[in-house]
Amino acid sequence: MEQLFFSVNEIAKLLSLHPKTIQRFIREGKITARKIGREWKISQESFKEFAHSELKVKSENQDINTESVEPRKITVSAVIEITNQDSEEASRISNSLMALLNSKDPAWGKTRYDYIYYPDVRKAKFILYGTPKFISAIMGIFDLILTSDNNK
Repeated sequence: MEQLFFSVNEIAKLLSLHPKTIQRFIREGKITARKIGREWKISQESFKEFAHSELKVKSENQDINTESVEPRKITVSAVIEITNQDSEEASRISNSLMALLNSKDPAWGKTRYDYIYYPDVRKAKFILYGTPKFISAIMGIFDLILTSDNNK
């Protein structure tokens, strides 16, 4: 059985939307698509699933069971920039943070850490994502680093 695929432009015409809107839906995961060559292709099934998702009707039981609802999850981000930082010291701090994250407290939940060093301006940037508890703990660590650097 041969599967039918549509191009982004064809879907845009069918839905009376701009092709860039369809591309955004693909990036956001609202429409499932495959890249074939240089073009995104949307299968007929994926198109039907997307087009009908707005029409889905909730089950007859409209009551919400509060026991099954997940608690609100909060993700916090922080960017820490340290200026006048040589690359060795910035790498040492980054390696220490990586070691800490590899043995992190499970209560911190999902975390993410990115590190960027700008040698031309001698600036280190530490980018953190996670729960408020995680960000708070890491900020405390940076406070200790700052305090120990000032005592030197």
